[in-house]
Order: sequence, then C-alpha cells, then structure tokens
Amino acid sequence: MSIRPSFRHYDRSDPWAFERGRNPRRFKVVLHRAADKNLMFVAKVVMELTHFGTAEAEYRMWEAHHRGRSLVLVTHLERAELMVEQFADRGLPASIEPE
Repeated sequence: MSIRPSFRHYDRSDPWAFERGRNPRRFKVVLHRAADKNLMFVAKVVMELTHFGTAEAEYRMWEAHHRGRSLVLVTHLERAELMVEQFADRGLPASIEPE
C-alpha cells in the first residue's frame, strides 16, 4: 500500500466542493484604478502587500491605470478578503471575484 494519497480529479463546476472539503474555491483579487492617488504610491503599496518586485508591481499599477483594473493574485477566500482590506486601509480600491 502506498503512503501517497490517491490523486483526485476535482470538478471546478461544483459550487459545494469547498464545504465538502474536496476542492478549495479560488478567488481573484482585482485592483481598480485610483484616479486620486500617485502612481508610484500605488506601485509601492502593491510591492508592500504582495512582495512583488519593482517591475511586477509597476506592471500591475500601469495595467490598473490604463485598463481600469488589474488582477493582483488568485487565492483562497480568507486571504483575498485580507488583501482587499489591506488595500482599502491604504486608500486603494480592490475587489474579490470568483475564479
């Protein structure tokens, strides 16, 4: 008998999978355009909260500035809620969307 757990295929279309403990749902953290904030401030906050490097943080900042929104990360619900709260504490609009 193998020590490894058997490989399971998860059905992403099953909305109750998380409650059954099979498939944790993933959520997107989306940063929105902050017209009243300095662009370098936005990049600095993204670097502080996500530990992205300078180039990646500036890419997210420019994407949010030009397109109106930028996908920052995909994670579980609790961490996504924490990230949105941390962005809000620094005056930046962010939201959570299901993956």
